[in-house]
Amino acid sequence: MNKKTLKITYGAMIVALFAVLLLINRQTGGMLQGILMYILPIPMVAYAARYGWKASIAAWAASAFISIFVSTPTTIIYAGCEAFVGMVLGTCIYHKKDMTRSLLLIMLLCVISELVNLVIVAAISGQSMSLYVAEMQAGMNESMELMSKYMGNNPNSAAQIELMKSMMSDSFILRILLVSMAFAGAMQGFLIYEVSLLILRRLHIAVPKPKPIALYTPPSWTAYLGVLAFILYNYTFAKPFENEVAQSIAQVIGIVGFLYLLCFGVIAMSLLVQIYVTRAKILVGLISVLSLFMIPQVVLFLGAFYVAGQFHRFLLRKLGYEVQELPDKGTN
Repeated sequence: MNKKTLKITYGAMIVALFAVLLLINRQTGGMLQGILMYILPIPMVAYAARYGWKASIAAWAASAFISIFVSTPTTIIYAGCEAFVGMVLGTCIYHKKDMTRSLLLIMLLCVISELVNLVIVAAISGQSMSLYVAEMQAGMNESMELMSKYMGNNPNSAAQIELMKSMMSDSFILRILLVSMAFAGAMQGFLIYEVSLLILRRLHIAVPKPKPIALYTPPSWTAYLGVLAFILYNYTFAKPFENEVAQSIAQVIGIVGFLYLLCFGVIAMSLLVQIYVTRAKILVGLISVLSLFMIPQVVLFLGAFYVAGQFHRFLLRKLGYEVQELPDKGTN
């Protein structure tokens, strides 16, 4: 079989596998959709990793087209986005791009995909964003009512609960919803990346060796930007803007900056645990995650110093890495 015929045959198999996964999801009433979101991109990853993006465009278009016949209307856009993410990741592998940058790109695409799907699916299903917000607000109010009953007549607790209720405006809950969807998309991108690399290695497809995330040095200016965004977020609570649109944009930017610093703060915490406590992977992960919930302010400051200063290089020297392995921050 010549190469051109093999490419077409392999592409047809990929499209057929994609269609079978969508059909299984439809026949099970969408019960497997939570799992399939990590599996749907993999066929396109395998194809693009072998043949590049030029050949993959046709396979992606065929996958998106066949989803019209084997999936529900609310799944069509979702399936097309997942196939596109797989094509991009496979193309990065085909061209042997830096795998850390590829990971960040896939996480960004998954964030955009989640937000787009949230808006489009809400429009198709006839459920507006305001309905989602109202449901979340009702659930939070019920939870706080139960908390107030449990805490009894404690005046301090009652005041705190009333303050929390006053914060739960429609616009605030909408911002929380969007940020949580973005965070879920980033986690989805990370898992898709890891699962795809694992399966490609099992298929004996050449995959560039990923660089440890601890060796990635983000641009130092992003630390200052993240700190300014977080300060802006706190300022909007102390002195809210009169313009509701400006208030919403400022708080979304602030939350994104806060999450950005927290992510690198967790990495810094994991390195500190490895240096001063233990190198057992399970304990390192457990302590790092617990610190995120127990001392988020400390993790935030660690993230700022990790990105902005020499703290990152100091930690890597302590772990035995050569500083020359790190790229110059000015080149990022």
